[in-house]
Amino acid sequence: MSVHIGLMIWKEMKQKDISVSDIATALEISKTKTQEMLNTATIDILTLVRVSEILNYNFFSYYESGKVFSKIELQEKKRLTAEVDRLKALLAEKNKALELQERLNKIQFSTISLLEKGQFR
Repeated sequence: MSVHIGLMIWKEMKQKDISVSDIATALEISKTKTQEMLNTATIDILTLVRVSEILNYNFFSYYESGKVFSKIELQEKKRLTAEVDRLKALLAEKNKALELQERLNKIQFSTISLLEKGQFR
């Protein structure tokens, strides 16, 4: 499958009413280099990632062949879901520790108050 990625980027830019100047500024390259990028059928991956982020569009979808990217995407979703679950559990533990610390502080303040009252009698 042959993809002219520059054309696909240009179409997305036009659909979102984003100019060559806007993309050039976001990529921190000249307008000439940006125009060259739009005229070429290939692009390096890092630039494509940046353009995808700028235009909020997954240009890698044009390169999907079979289920290779789908499997990678599914694995990434599973990994991210597991990480979110891990972070939620960690947050719950932290909140429980904070609650226990607050209870301990109250007990300590109460103890200090009782000791102070007893000392000044």
